[in-house]
Amino acid sequence: MLERLNIEPERLVYLPQEMDAASSAETIKKIRRLSRDELGRVMTLVTRLGSDPDRLMETVEPSPGEMRKALLALGIVKSPELVILDEPTNHLDLPSIECMERALTDLRCGLLLVSHDERFLEALTTICWQIEPCADERDCMMLTMNARHVG
Repeated sequence: MLERLNIEPERLVYLPQEMDAASSAETIKKIRRLSRDELGRVMTLVTRLGSDPDRLMETVEPSPGEMRKALLALGIVKSPELVILDEPTNHLDLPSIECMERALTDLRCGLLLVSHDERFLEALTTICWQIEPCADERDCMMLTMNARHVG
């Protein structure tokens, strides 16, 4: 799907479901190379997402949850057109999920969430696409769309 989007890469934020240790280490290096101004904006968002920026900067290998928050903060400061999150609540405790929910609510861009967390989806989405196996074929998948009123 990412290849088919007509969005400049710097205007797209994509957080995969999992990250390997090398990608996490590279992200921390990238954060450490930011200008003082950019670093301040990213760390403000990390705080808003429920993490301690000092602890994040001191660690050699952040937890998967801390990494998700750092990547999301890096992406949000770029004022994206679209944010795509694959299982964003994985590795997060309830307070962190609530912080992420509040931060995503304030975004002024498109948001595409892939998740099994129904409560999280209910709070943030107006349209839900569900992919389910077809009843009569083994290798068939069916896509259904449901509109929800958010008010």
